[in-house]
Amino acid sequence: MKNFYRMSMKILAACFFLNFSYTEAQLTVIGLGNYNVGAVSDNGVVSMHTSAGAIYKWDAANGLVQIGAISNGYPAAGRTVVSNDGTKISSSITNAATGFNEISTYDVAASSWVNRGGLVPTGWDGSVSSTWGMTTNGSTVVGLGYLTAANAHAVKWDEAGGMIDLGSIVPGRSSRANAINAAGTVIVGWQDEPTGTRSGAKWQDGVESFITDNNGNNVGEAGGISADGSTIIGAANPNPYVWNAVSGLTYITHPNASFTFKGGATGISADGKTVIGYYRAFGAPPISGEGFIWNSSTGRVNLNDYAASLGIATNGVTMGLPLAISQDGKKIAGTGMNASGQMIAFYLDISSFLSVKDTVQGKDTIGIYPNPVTDRLYYKGAGNIERVEIYNMVGQKVKTFNTVEGQMDVSSLPKGDYILQYWVKGEKQAYKFIKK
Repeated sequence: MKNFYRMSMKILAACFFLNFSYTEAQLTVIGLGNYNVGAVSDNGVVSMHTSAGAIYKWDAANGLVQIGAISNGYPAAGRTVVSNDGTKISSSITNAATGFNEISTYDVAASSWVNRGGLVPTGWDGSVSSTWGMTTNGSTVVGLGYLTAANAHAVKWDEAGGMIDLGSIVPGRSSRANAINAAGTVIVGWQDEPTGTRSGAKWQDGVESFITDNNGNNVGEAGGISADGSTIIGAANPNPYVWNAVSGLTYITHPNASFTFKGGATGISADGKTVIGYYRAFGAPPISGEGFIWNSSTGRVNLNDYAASLGIATNGVTMGLPLAISQDGKKIAGTGMNASGQMIAFYLDISSFLSVKDTVQGKDTIGIYPNPVTDRLYYKGAGNIERVEIYNMVGQKVKTFNTVEGQMDVSSLPKGDYILQYWVKGEKQAYKFIKK
C-alpha cells in the first residue's frame, strides 16, 4: 500500500499533466524533552511550553524559539495556544508586579507579552489565571480563573470586555473553559458536579449546561470544538467521544478499551470531520500511548499506521500523544518517543498531495466526472481504462474494477475522500475524488 503513495517520478509527472498538485508530507522532531504542545496553526506554527515554564514557538523556517518563561518558580499551568495565522500566542506568564502567573497574550511581530489578569488580584499556587484555549483569530482567550484556594471558574478574556467570569452551575464547585469556537459564541470545558465528578460542559452564548450522551447522561471533560461550534470532542470512560448538535454522541472505540486502557480526544479540525487523540494504559506515561486519527468514514486509525500508509518515514518515532491539529486538518503536533526511547515533540504534515480536479484538460487526457460524485463516476478522454482500484485516505483498498466501460458504480462507498488508481496501456495513474 505504501508503494501507491510513494509515487514514481513517472506517475508524479502524469499527475502534473492531469493538473494535480503535490506537496511532500513529513514528520519532524521539533524538540527533545518534555514539551506540552498546545496548538498548531494552518501555516505550521506550533506553540508549546515545558513543565518548568519555558514557552516556545516552532516553525520550519525558524526552528524552535523560546519566547517567554514563568519566573516565579512555580510549574506551568494550562496550555500555550496560537492563532490560526500564527501571529498571536497566549499562555500563562508571570506578572512582574504581583509575582503571580496569569493569562497573557503575545504579539509575534512585536515579540511582546501583555498580562491580562484574572478574577482576583492575587492567587494561589503561584497563579491567578491560566490559558487553555483561544479563538482562531486570537482575539479571545478562555481558561481558568481562581476565586479562592479551593475554587476556580471558567473565564473568558477579550480586549473589549476584559476578564469575564463564566460561572458555575453547581454552587461552590469549580469549572474551566478549554476551547472556544471561531465566533466566540460557544465555549467548552468541564464542570464539577455536586459529587465532585468532573463532567463535560458548554457555554452557549454565555449560558452553561452539561454535555450529555444519547441517553441524557453527563459525559466527560470536553477538550475541543469545531469552528462553527456544532461538534465537540472529549474524554469519556474509557472511550473518547465526538458530540454533534444534530447526530448526538459517537464514541471512538478501541478493541482493547477498558477501565485500565483509556482514551481521550485532544484535537478537532475546523469542519469537525477529523479528530485526533490517544489510548494508553491507566497510569502509564504519555509517550507510551497509542495516538490515533479518526473521521466518521474511516473510523479510528493508529496515527503511526496512517502516516506509514501515506508513505511518510517515521524514523522510529512513536506518536503516542497527538495534542493539536490545525484548522485545515493537515498538520498535527504532539509528544511521543524516538527510536532511543526519549521523549520528543513532533510535527506531522499530512497536507494533501493530490488536489481535486474534475475537468478534462485536453483530448488526450483522461478525466473523471462528476466530482464530487453520488452514484456513478464517469471517465472521458482518449485511451481505455484497463483496471481501477479505489483507496480510502488511510491507504485501504475499498473497491476494484477489473473492466471499465465508461463508468463505475461507487454508490456503496461511504461519504469521504478517495484515491482512484487506474491503468491505461499498462501505465498506472491516480486521481482524487469526493464521494457525497
